[in-house]
Amino acid sequence: MVTIAQLYGRAIDLATNPAHSRWQSPILLLFDALLCLVIIWKVPYTEIDWEAYMQQVAQFLSGEHDYVKIAGGTGPLVYPAVHVYIYSGLYWLTDEGRDIKLAQVLFLWMAIYAYQRRAYTTGTIIYSLGLGVKMSLLLVLPALGIVFLLTNGVWTGLQQATIMAQLQVLFSTPFALENVRGYYGRAFEFSRVFLFKWTVNWRFIGEEVFLSKGFSTALLLGHINVLAIFAVTRWLKTAGRPIETMITRVLRLQEPLGNVQDLVSRRVTPQYVLTTILTSNVIGILFARSLHYQFYAYLAWSTPFLLWRSGMHPVLQYALWAAQEWAWNVYPSTDLSSKVVVGVLALTVAGVWWGTGREEYAEIQPEVCDDVK
Repeated sequence: MVTIAQLYGRAIDLATNPAHSRWQSPILLLFDALLCLVIIWKVPYTEIDWEAYMQQVAQFLSGEHDYVKIAGGTGPLVYPAVHVYIYSGLYWLTDEGRDIKLAQVLFLWMAIYAYQRRAYTTGTIIYSLGLGVKMSLLLVLPALGIVFLLTNGVWTGLQQATIMAQLQVLFSTPFALENVRGYYGRAFEFSRVFLFKWTVNWRFIGEEVFLSKGFSTALLLGHINVLAIFAVTRWLKTAGRPIETMITRVLRLQEPLGNVQDLVSRRVTPQYVLTTILTSNVIGILFARSLHYQFYAYLAWSTPFLLWRSGMHPVLQYALWAAQEWAWNVYPSTDLSSKVVVGVLALTVAGVWWGTGREEYAEIQPEVCDDVK
């Protein structure tokens, strides 16, 4: 007869022994796929801007190319050109927007995979497509800069940046020819003031503070400072060289890593690429002035990985993930749900900083690398 102690031991073994992952992973994947099908089948469709996008695309397909004049039921067109091209395709595929059960194209994840495979130009093209859909992908640009620096150096990184810029110009051509200032002013509008009633994250601070210039400035400064902390204390540790040395070489118009570029590049593993890019993304989301419900697509898939990288106890990881799921499913948002959204984001960022601090990289001695003193 099997005892309770034996059942408990077996359960612990199933939950903690990596040897079981080979058969557990396919089962979990199948279960998740079936769950998604049930949700799509049973849960009523929630309208979040789909009709507005279809209205905007209909105007574009009718010949309107002036961004300032294109608008839908919820407001003007504020996303870049690739967004319009993709939804034009969906407009055709979905019978003018009436058939809405289609999958999303996740350019960010495709780009990350390409960078992990060291297919940098391919990754940059895919990333540029994503940026052409929504400028929120600018949040990961600092991490991409670090990855380019460590793997290929500054000048190759600048080449990738040039490709990004050229592609954005290419994508914008039909709209820029009509009204170039109108296109870039709407598609990449950094001064946009969001409506308080739609915020998911900062409802608990009140509308007056939410709309204030001081709050916006504080978020921007917080974003810059946290990125700088991660860059200096975590991301650039991989180089195994003092920050001052790298800055000195850049000021001399030299590659910051000198003749050890290849050695440092080998330290940039797929896990490093994924962690750095997703961390940069979640930092940006934490300091975003306003998050709307569709923004959860940028966060949901990355949270389990980042919580794992934090090294927190699994029970705490599951609790934070569950709290995040609950908070993003509260509609309309409340003071409590918005506090949970911000709190989980802050704990995730802090956890990743703490967890990745345990990684050690041997310092490359000056006499081994180059002649910088």
